[in-house]
Amino acid sequence: MDLVFYDFETTGRDPHWDQILQVGATKVSKEFNDIDSFEFRCRLKPGLIPSPFALSVNNTDYVKLIKTECTHYDMLCKLEEKFIKWSPSVFIGYNSINFDEEFLRNSLFRALLDPYLTSKNNNNRADLLELLRTVDFFFPDTLNIPINNKKKKTFRLDQIAPANSINHFAHDAFGDVMATKQLAQLIFKKKPSFWQSFLEGSNKSQVHKTLSEEKMVFLCQTFYGKTTAISGTFLLNHPVYKIPVLFDLNYDPQELIEMNIRDLKEIYTGGQKFLKLVKSNKGPILLKKNQVEGSWFFNSIDINEFQKRSEVLEKALSFKQNLSSMLLDIAEESQQEKELSGSQEDIMAEETLYTGGFPSQKDQKLKQQFRDDNWSNRYNLCQQFADKRLSYFGLRLIYEERPDVLPLSVRNKIERSVVDQLTSFNKEKWKTCNDFDKEIEIIENDSNTRDKEFVFELRDIRKYFRKIYKL
Repeated sequence: MDLVFYDFETTGRDPHWDQILQVGATKVSKEFNDIDSFEFRCRLKPGLIPSPFALSVNNTDYVKLIKTECTHYDMLCKLEEKFIKWSPSVFIGYNSINFDEEFLRNSLFRALLDPYLTSKNNNNRADLLELLRTVDFFFPDTLNIPINNKKKKTFRLDQIAPANSINHFAHDAFGDVMATKQLAQLIFKKKPSFWQSFLEGSNKSQVHKTLSEEKMVFLCQTFYGKTTAISGTFLLNHPVYKIPVLFDLNYDPQELIEMNIRDLKEIYTGGQKFLKLVKSNKGPILLKKNQVEGSWFFNSIDINEFQKRSEVLEKALSFKQNLSSMLLDIAEESQQEKELSGSQEDIMAEETLYTGGFPSQKDQKLKQQFRDDNWSNRYNLCQQFADKRLSYFGLRLIYEERPDVLPLSVRNKIERSVVDQLTSFNKEKWKTCNDFDKEIEIIENDSNTRDKEFVFELRDIRKYFRKIYKL
């Protein structure tokens, strides 16, 4: 399968409320031979305030932000067309599963396009950052990992690329793509078995297959910048979430097997996390025993004891049934807590990609019609969606792209809502004009600000907002 490396530059860090400004992508063969590439940039959507911090990092000045010819919706349509043409492929980014993928999905969702573009059509997705962390954990001499001013390893792309002799045009979508691709090539050459596990982990079915076939697997997890390894054996699929559940072999199962469900639950929820959940749709890198032999980690564990524990667990059928019941209880209690807390009340349409359900077949057809039709007919299509979120997104798209085709009363209503949102002085989920002013002030007064000239660009952008939102 071919590989697609891609990256986004955005107006901020929140995929629900910020937007993609630039996309870069390149397609290569599995041997890293170039096939195709593209780069698109768009202007700021009406009704959205960017973060000056983000603009200063990705060097988006007034002209790029306001005067770029391509609109956000047009850019998404071009991206969709390219990614469909490039399918099936493995879509790879750097910190992409938690950042770029969420921006892509939420952006396509709000644009009435298919949000699951990189995980459908036989596509797979993977995150190179996790591979670098995994390789470095087991074999720390493979790559040069820079040290930050806190004396800790840093995996920031703009630092790890030059540390490994890669010329990097940082914080530019296509520059980051090229750096990511070259780092991937280094692993491909230096640790080919890890690279193979990385590709296999991008396929959800292959993850389940590996777990069912291997008595023991090794993988890394990173929390708050600290990477640790798990030596685990597969027990069962979660009764609610349907994801694999591993037993952490650092724990002795003999001490747990005879316990009843209540005692197991008390120990587990009390902090002894002897179970590890593997998110099989997020590219877990599962390593076999022979892949970690020779590593410092392998020499630090009692592999024979781990193998005995794995064999004990394989036969512990009633224990697995008890664990399944325990996990079911925990999941139900968690759901009840959410319902009692009323956490759903403040969720807005932009935040409902994973909670609002899938569109009906009729609405799916209307989405495709909306994609293919002209702007003049799209307003009528918005009235036909059964899912009110889709009607809302459709009307906002028309307002952003061709407000002249909206009935005046509808256009005025949307404009009033936009102005109210952006001129609010409350703490909102989205960026407001007031937030923009505060961030500019921080940048202006920061002695570490290198590009003082860029402050003038931010001031020009602020003048633009004041003009169009009549501040």
